[in-house]
Amino acid sequence: MIRSILLWILAIIITVVCLKFQDKTGPTYPLEGNLSVGDETIHFKFLRSENIGTDLKIMFQDPVPEEVTGFVKYRRYKSHDEWKIVPMEAGSFEYKRRWEIDSVKGIGAELPYLNERAGKYEFFVFYSTPGKEVVSVTGDQPIYARYKAKVPGGVLLIHVLTIFISMIFAIRTVLEALVNGKFKWMIWATIISFIVGGFIFGPMVQKYAFGVLWSGIPFGHDWTDNKVVFELLFWIFAAYMNRGDRRNRWSVYFAGIATLLVYFIPHSIFGSEYNYITGSGHGTIG
Repeated sequence: MIRSILLWILAIIITVVCLKFQDKTGPTYPLEGNLSVGDETIHFKFLRSENIGTDLKIMFQDPVPEEVTGFVKYRRYKSHDEWKIVPMEAGSFEYKRRWEIDSVKGIGAELPYLNERAGKYEFFVFYSTPGKEVVSVTGDQPIYARYKAKVPGGVLLIHVLTIFISMIFAIRTVLEALVNGKFKWMIWATIISFIVGGFIFGPMVQKYAFGVLWSGIPFGHDWTDNKVVFELLFWIFAAYMNRGDRRNRWSVYFAGIATLLVYFIPHSIFGSEYNYITGSGHGTIG
């Protein structure tokens, strides 16, 4: 009994670490870091995902030395737009990430919101001090920010919870196989929760956000969609290898390795994009 409880706790810890890693390494997670300007250190936060109807916030957070100035050069990604420049100004900037709302002070700029699902900005952020050259925070590498339509909170919550539960079951199944315990029911708990989270509520979230239910193979190259298929196939194989009276722990180990590989692939990589040149992509709001 105690061993089982400890293994459940370990499965939860591993799951939280994996999901946190995947979230923070994804291309839509805010780009954050510190700049050394003279004897001062400035923290920056550039949002890389936003809801339609909300301007995109780009911020240097207080304390920012008075002599530091900045501006943003931007255009719509995959467009023939000319580059535009907007100066950074002192103020208070409010932003929301999922269920968190925060307000920070500093100098910043707000890019006008886009109306297209999966529409993107590409931009550079520059800063300078008197007598010094203008410097790009990311050098020659542009920063990208993608827009999405709002997803109902209930749908998003169920999607996140079921994916979280499926990951816990997956890790717990592997741990149970390692200690040579009874893991067959856990395989099916993993598969069922994963199908609900990844193949029912996952497409629902994507439909609300980007106007399409599925953008993986054979309809696209979205790695988020493709990797859930990859993971499910390994767990179905594990279920097949452990059908009836059969017992095959190696198939569970392989499914566990596939699951970890999937969660080490950043979320939303090669995701939906709206092409302003061809007008192809997903629907326009408003």
